[in-house]
Amino acid sequence: MSDRQGASSSGSAGSWRRLLLAIGFMAVAIGTIVAWQTPATGYEVSMYAATPVPFWIGVSIGFLAAAVVTLESCHDRLAGLAVGLGWLTTVSIGSLPVIRSYRFYGRADPMTHLGWAAEMLAGNMRFGDVFYPGGHSTTVLLTDAIGVPVERGMLLFAALYFVLYALFIPLIVKALFDNNRMSVIAAFSGFTVLPINQIANGLFFHTYSMATFFFPVFLYVLVKHLKSSRRGDSIVHRVGRWNVLLSVLGVTLIFTHPQLALNVVILLGTLVVLHGLRKRLNLFLTDLRPVYGVFVLMTLCWVAWIFQFEMVFIVGERVLVSTSEVILGTGSAGESVEARYQSALSVEATVLELFVKLFLVPSVYLVLAFLTVVFSLWSQFTDSGLKGPSTDDDSLTRSVVIYFGYVGLVLGPFFLAHFLGPVSHLFFRHYGFAMVFALVLGAAMIHHIGELIPTGGWRQAARPVAVILLVVALALSLSTVFASPYIYNGSHHVSDQHMDGYETAIDYRAEDIQWNGIRNGPGREFDALVSGTVLYDRPDVSTGESTYGEEDLRLLLSGGTAEAQYLPVSQADVDREVIAYRELRYSAGSFESIGGYPGVHHVQDNGEFDLYYVTPRSSGDDPGQDEA
Repeated sequence: MSDRQGASSSGSAGSWRRLLLAIGFMAVAIGTIVAWQTPATGYEVSMYAATPVPFWIGVSIGFLAAAVVTLESCHDRLAGLAVGLGWLTTVSIGSLPVIRSYRFYGRADPMTHLGWAAEMLAGNMRFGDVFYPGGHSTTVLLTDAIGVPVERGMLLFAALYFVLYALFIPLIVKALFDNNRMSVIAAFSGFTVLPINQIANGLFFHTYSMATFFFPVFLYVLVKHLKSSRRGDSIVHRVGRWNVLLSVLGVTLIFTHPQLALNVVILLGTLVVLHGLRKRLNLFLTDLRPVYGVFVLMTLCWVAWIFQFEMVFIVGERVLVSTSEVILGTGSAGESVEARYQSALSVEATVLELFVKLFLVPSVYLVLAFLTVVFSLWSQFTDSGLKGPSTDDDSLTRSVVIYFGYVGLVLGPFFLAHFLGPVSHLFFRHYGFAMVFALVLGAAMIHHIGELIPTGGWRQAARPVAVILLVVALALSLSTVFASPYIYNGSHHVSDQHMDGYETAIDYRAEDIQWNGIRNGPGREFDALVSGTVLYDRPDVSTGESTYGEEDLRLLLSGGTAEAQYLPVSQADVDREVIAYRELRYSAGSFESIGGYPGVHHVQDNGEFDLYYVTPRSSGDDPGQDEA
């Protein structure tokens, strides 16, 4: 009788879980279709506000259904489907620029990358001309193969990297710990997309960001190699089944972004040194597979590649000089980050608010990752540190975790060096790289904490608490994966009107007229749209001039320049300054009054892009004074 009741209870649980999964998949599908059928018709300062509400309802139901199903059980096929639902939901959010048919996404570096990719497609630029050609060359192949515009190909390729990231975070944990529940926790941890911080990376065609999303693939293969057996007499067993693939992925990372590849070279070098010291010092490490060959190959390839480019030495010199200046007391740390921080405070943002929005969830995972390393060290000490090294799988796993802890001690100072001086924004690139480790190790500690909860009523009571914490973490994290006024920034959306407006303006421009701009000149647009522009050689008239506030703008419009200038103003400029930056430097009225100045000619207008031709005058008057 009890067996029948147990079977009935199990069948009932399976039925409602299947129903919940079906509802979740249906909700995500419907929401995505609605978003697909509602393409952007102009610049969207916030992707979150502009995306139809049914999409956000659908993905919310999808996440909730996936969480509830996996909390009931992590050891059956339904749990796997639930993780798949969460993965699909995350990918749908990360692919919104593709789903909403954006012309392009990425306002700064991605625009320059767009120009380079277009030049590669046209045959005007070679693979070796670009410092990080992997993404551009592959995009060119993708664009040519499927017959889409290069902008669309770049959006699709950036989304593909994001797909790999979301897929391989739980696979790393599975390879490292071989625990289904821990892998499920890692999957949901990965759904928070913590490597994105909106300070130095983003979900667009940004080569370091894409390399960060590709790094989990390398890390998965590295873990498989470190834990693999060396038994067997064949050359395959001696070299290692995963070694060749690891080498290929390492070289791929170099071509994707050499700066991140340097982090990997340091990681491998640390493992090589630890492997050599393991027998001399009690480092609480077992005999893992060495990485000598991959380290030597990546080091040689990295050095051979980067020595072709002068920019490597320029950035390296900046890091060394700024580090020495801070140490000697002649410089200050975090200059570019401090400038952004002060700007945020100027629009009434608080330190606590910025921390909660951008760094609360990542900080929790960093603490959890640290605890995982400490826990592994203690377990290794008590289990094998006093008895000599063991070779059981638990000991191998702990050794890999401890390896990662030592790597953190080496990479940490290297990352902090980038925080010093004018290149401090580069620190947050490395911060995103480090968050991959934090997600993997943090998921393990969440599992360990869960195991401490007594079975029965306590564990049942903990389930709704876990759902609430997951919802909060996902909401906090996913609300910042795209720039928006929520974090005092404008979207990186590049609309059709923006691109078409600049393309027309550039095509019909007078070659010798200087261009001005709102905060920045149109150098990035020139990179993207001017055919035949070689690497880092945009026309001089496209850079060097811009206004930084209403006073500068008024001076320009009043004829306070020596020569005539073009002033482009797009909807992105207006919405960024008025909505995202809360009129910090430019008011809505300052934009509305541009055409009212004498000597300012409105020469182009497509609804979201205006081009003004500003003539110089010995003394200019405010339009309000003319009316008086």
